[in-house]
Amino acid sequence: MILHNLEFEAFMAYPKRQEINFDTLNNAGVFLLNGPTGAGKTTILDAICYALYGETSSDRESAKLHSTYAAHSGTKPRVLLDVTLHGKRLRIDRTPAYNKPITRGARKGQMREESAKATLAELAPGADPADEKAWIPISSSVAEVNRTIAERTHLTKEQFLKVVLLPQGQFAQFLKSKPKERKELLKKMFPVEHYEQLFAALTEEAKTAQQEVAQDENTQRGYLERARVEMLALQALLDVADPDAEDAAGEGSATEDPVEAETSEQLTAESVTAENVTAETLDAWVAGGVERARETSAREKQEQQRLTDEADRNTRLLAERAQLQADWREYEQLCERRTRLTVRADEHKAQREELAQARAAAPLHAQYAQVHAESQALAARQQEQAACASALDETGRALLAALRDEETSAEVIFPEETTFAALPDFEPAEQETQLEALLDTLRALQKKDAQLTDEEAAAAALLKQANALEKDKSRAEKTLNDLTAQAEQLAEELAGYSTADEERTLAAHLVTEAQQKHDAAQQMQQKLDAASAAVAAAQKQSKRTATAEQKAQEKWQASAQQALAATEEFKNLQVLRLAQASSLLARELKDGEPCAVCGSVEHPAPARIAEGEQLVERADLDAAKEREDKAHKQARTHELAKDRATKAHQEASEALAAARTQYETLVAQGECDVEQTAAQLQQAQTRLAQAQSRVTARDGVLVKVERVRAEQQKAQEALRTIESAAVEAQTRHRDAAARCEAAAAELAPARAAVGFAQRVEAVEGYRVAHQRLARAVLLLGQARERHALAAAQAERLLAESSFESAELVQAAVRTPERVDALEQAVAAYELEHARLLEGFGREAIVAVAARAAAGEQAPDDLQGVREQVEQLRAAAHRLTLREGERESMLRSLHVLRGEYAAFRAKTAQRYDRAQMLANLAAAARGDTLGGYEHQVDLVSYVLGAEFERILHSASLHLDRMSEGRYGMVFSDHRAKGSRSGGGLNLEITDTWTGEPREASSLSGGESFLASLSLALGLAEVVQANNGGIELDTLFIDEGFGTLDAETLDMVMGTIESLRDSGRTIGLISHVEEMKNRIPAQIVVEKGQNGSSVRVNS
Repeated sequence: MILHNLEFEAFMAYPKRQEINFDTLNNAGVFLLNGPTGAGKTTILDAICYALYGETSSDRESAKLHSTYAAHSGTKPRVLLDVTLHGKRLRIDRTPAYNKPITRGARKGQMREESAKATLAELAPGADPADEKAWIPISSSVAEVNRTIAERTHLTKEQFLKVVLLPQGQFAQFLKSKPKERKELLKKMFPVEHYEQLFAALTEEAKTAQQEVAQDENTQRGYLERARVEMLALQALLDVADPDAEDAAGEGSATEDPVEAETSEQLTAESVTAENVTAETLDAWVAGGVERARETSAREKQEQQRLTDEADRNTRLLAERAQLQADWREYEQLCERRTRLTVRADEHKAQREELAQARAAAPLHAQYAQVHAESQALAARQQEQAACASALDETGRALLAALRDEETSAEVIFPEETTFAALPDFEPAEQETQLEALLDTLRALQKKDAQLTDEEAAAAALLKQANALEKDKSRAEKTLNDLTAQAEQLAEELAGYSTADEERTLAAHLVTEAQQKHDAAQQMQQKLDAASAAVAAAQKQSKRTATAEQKAQEKWQASAQQALAATEEFKNLQVLRLAQASSLLARELKDGEPCAVCGSVEHPAPARIAEGEQLVERADLDAAKEREDKAHKQARTHELAKDRATKAHQEASEALAAARTQYETLVAQGECDVEQTAAQLQQAQTRLAQAQSRVTARDGVLVKVERVRAEQQKAQEALRTIESAAVEAQTRHRDAAARCEAAAAELAPARAAVGFAQRVEAVEGYRVAHQRLARAVLLLGQARERHALAAAQAERLLAESSFESAELVQAAVRTPERVDALEQAVAAYELEHARLLEGFGREAIVAVAARAAAGEQAPDDLQGVREQVEQLRAAAHRLTLREGERESMLRSLHVLRGEYAAFRAKTAQRYDRAQMLANLAAAARGDTLGGYEHQVDLVSYVLGAEFERILHSASLHLDRMSEGRYGMVFSDHRAKGSRSGGGLNLEITDTWTGEPREASSLSGGESFLASLSLALGLAEVVQANNGGIELDTLFIDEGFGTLDAETLDMVMGTIESLRDSGRTIGLISHVEEMKNRIPAQIVVEKGQNGSSVRVNS
């Protein structure tokens, strides 16, 4: 990884845009990052870290990265990093989340949070980085950029910070820390989550396996209990089925196999346990019951078969008698239905004839109805034709009469009169054409008349416009004269403000001087007030801490006395219990049992306690010990609180002394008169306000002058426009008047007593009446044809029918309801007749009819046979149920035996697995096994391999920096005073003494060399584990101040050797010697308005 350029703006301590060109520093090889404490050196490293990972080294929230100096300026925070990763040059552009002021709308002035953004671009191969078009976008979302950078670097943020930035303070702590603390740091550097998960899973599986073994034991007891209960139930069921079986079993036992007899005698339902029963003995235990169940089943199956056969025979007999009884009832019902049908025969014949006549008359009746309807329609058409002819004649007379009045000349002939006089000479179709031509003529005259009206209105409007323009011309001339007078008056007024600008400049200079003096006085007064307040607060804090120290001292003394009392109480009880030892032993003696001391079973004189004295029990000692521990713990807590209170009082006293010194220093600098400077400032501001008022008044006059000039120009242009418009309006009025006169002369001969619009409307009405009459004549002819056709059709149908006259047809006609009723009655009769024929033809009914003809009667009630069948089947069903219960019990016993056998086999496997998992979990925890007493757990063992590699690499650096004296070796022994946690220890080898040393025994300079070597070793191992990624830039944090000149030279030599491998080394230090040694520097400067960066190359 090579850093090329870093830009950041509005980022933490840097409000303005800063740029660091690392290419220049890379050429130098070694550069120094220096600046005062709190100036923002770490912020530069945070900017690099944020560009790569979207987070800072301190995990500060993204919303807090926006510089407080730029929070209200609207400048958004930004970090831009140009870096090479694995040979690809990338540009990472990130904007953290920040609050942006709202500039418009109802929420103007409030803050709105802007979300974080990120983009990533890659430089095209061989392209110039300065060419913006050469950068190819890769991703534009925060998640995509984070994923891409992680894939390119192969390092997590924690690994990056430990590999690229070597903080000496942390590695010095790591050097001397305990294995448990080292373990937490190494876990962040090396992926051991899989081993932690494996350890947790192994522990959980071992616990689960032990629980399963306990459950298996409970399940085994359950199996045996189930077998005992089921055997008792089977024996009870067999006793019910065969009460004499117990005696038979007693007689048969004389010939039983001796081994089986012994097994049966030993394994009873009451004596079965998990210890004396196996799957094989369980078979022998239930064998006797199974055999007896089989014999009982054989006997009951024979009885069941006999009962079933007898029930089947009676069932068949019952079915035959029931069927005969049903057939006899059906035969009797058929005879009754046949009798009722015979009675209705004559009625059925009359209904059939009436229905036939009605069906034959229906077509003729419908045709006569149509003839009547056509006659009525013909009469209606005749009336309509007469009405249309009368309406047409009346419309024509009214139209012609409306054309003339008393003033109309008899010599004038209108187009309507000419057309109506000629209409009778034309055919109807030609008459329609003549009327359409008349309408076209009238519409043309109507259009000319409307145009004449519009022309007259336009001429009147033009005349009115010309008169109005003459009035506007007079007003415009008056306005121009008034503006000329105003301009002359303003010119005289403006001459009185010629020195207004010089007066304002002088007054502003006086205000500036007065303001500076007043600000200086206020600042001095504020410092004095703040110093006075600080003294008061420090005095208050000093009194409060003194009181707190006194109270803490009193609490500590009281708790210390209580602890001593509790210790004394515990010792007294111990002494008393020792004195009561014989009495305690005597209390445990029992007659006939040996004494724990002498072994005698006789106890003639056991020890007794004094009257009123109580024995000190073990619980009394435990309670006293608990009180003692609690009292001492409380005393230690109060002692620590006392120490903290004492320290706080000392700090408060020191702060009070410092505050008083600060106040006295400010008082010595001189007093200030804020009121006097304020009065001087007020006078200067009043003078400035007066000068500004004159300038404002002058500016107002200037504005008026410009306005009057603009209005003069505007008035002149308006006057010229009005004069031109007046001339044009008069000319257009004369032209319009001439056109109106010519059009009126043209229309005069055609004008009638009514207007052209009314005449067009009247002719259109006449044409509509003419069209109605023509349609009425046509419809009347069609009606005559339809009437004649319907009458001829009726005569033809009557001739073809069986009726002699229309009267007979009318007599045969029936309503639709009557026809439906006749059809339903006839159909019902014929259906019933067909069903009777079908019923009497059935073979069973024919047989019953023969029996009845022979004099037989219907069969009697069959209830007795039915009850007998039910009794037989109930007895057979009870035998079936008992057989099912026995079979179910036997199947259950066989299944139980198989489950029990499988369970015993599985139990053994689970027990072996549980034991194996317990051993593995113990090994993973690092419990003492096989004489190995270092107690290294699984994760520490894995990390130990990486730690050993780190120490090997670090030892090479330390050997070189210490000129062959010191080295580092790995140790898996536990730390001194620790009961666990082996596997992550280190020892310092010293070739001068030949004895290993503890890291805590190293001096300050030696600790620096060792921690630096350890940091370099960690960086190299992490780098190798992540694919050998090239880290060309390395930062080393503070720590050089502890080195003497010779050691510093040696360290610088080591750093130079790192530079020889192509790396760029950035040193972070306050040491003045380092500033002299290293010319290339990044200098951080802190100011009142934020920090800034300067690069010295």
